[in-house]
Amino acid sequence: MATERNPYDRIEGNNVIQLTTEREMEGGASIEVDPDTGEVIVDFEPVEESFEVEVDVDTGFYENLVDLLDDDQLKDIGFTVIDKFEADKDSRTEWEAMFERGFDLLGLKLEDTSEPFEGAATAVHPLLIESAVKFQSKASQELFPAKGPVKTQVLGEVTPEKQAQANRVKNFMNYQLTEQMPEYFDEFERMLFHLPLLGSAIKKIYYDASLGRPVSEFVPIDQFYVSYFATDLLRADRYTQ
Repeated sequence: MATERNPYDRIEGNNVIQLTTEREMEGGASIEVDPDTGEVIVDFEPVEESFEVEVDVDTGFYENLVDLLDDDQLKDIGFTVIDKFEADKDSRTEWEAMFERGFDLLGLKLEDTSEPFEGAATAVHPLLIESAVKFQSKASQELFPAKGPVKTQVLGEVTPEKQAQANRVKNFMNYQLTEQMPEYFDEFERMLFHLPLLGSAIKKIYYDASLGRPVSEFVPIDQFYVSYFATDLLRADRYTQ
């Protein structure tokens, strides 16, 4: 007849293997027994030497690589960066000349001139700047309505759970852009003014550790360099601010 025993009952008798607190086994393995808990630790490959590696948790992935490179490597990288930047800058020389001429035609500067005669007026027709302001106003109304610029769309089957999640995302992002990031709207309007005049506008969004929040910043095109032949930033070899 078979009998069933509670596995938690203590085993009585002489068939229990007694282990010392620490003992060596064949092959160099060691056994340690915790006398309080009875936990057994078997180390099959004891390591005689230990190595301490200092890891700076504050830098980690963002560690300054300049400290790890020698002077020759730094010089090679520096010359390469400068050469590539100069090539990008030279590729848009004609565009920069047109860009400077266009700003003169906005009529924002007052200059003395002697052509065609001394004291001639330098005023220009404000057609360009009027058109830019109208574009800025209409685009701002469309892209930044009173309730916030973010709208969400559920892809695939629409369920109450997905719709509720989409509403939470929309409400939080609109809160971020209108309340948590007070500079967002001003930088957005600056971008919309430059866009019709220059044809391109750059915005940089990044996390600012000092503020503890995302930051949106408009980058003027004269401070941003990319090859004139690049079709978009995703496929550009590089871009420099």
